[in-house]
Amino acid sequence: AANEDAIKLNETLRTYDETLEKGLPELQSEAERMIAELRNRALNMQERIAQDELKNAEDLLDKVKKLFGEPSERNEDLKNEVRDKLANYHTKVDDARDLLREATSKIREADRLSAVN
Repeated sequence: AANEDAIKLNETLRTYDETLEKGLPELQSEAERMIAELRNRALNMQERIAQDELKNAEDLLDKVKKLFGEPSERNEDLKNEVRDKLANYHTKVDDARDLLREATSKIREADRLSAVN
């Protein structure tokens, strides 16, 4: 009696959906197709997000270069220019000291010769 009730209940609840009539290989291929499509959608979305993030990062890098890189390069150029000028002045001062020593030596020589005369 329980089996007969179960059979009647199954017949009553059974829906005639086309998916129930499809075979396992057909259902499996459809599921694989759907999964592939979902993966493509997810990857395309991730790619778009990654491209947006890359563009934002490049924009930020450009701003950082503009705000800090260019002034830093100008400061480095100015520092090198000042260093070169200081080196040039040191050379001139050294040359002036050498001329002063030479002049002092000649003055002493002249004083000595003057004393001898």
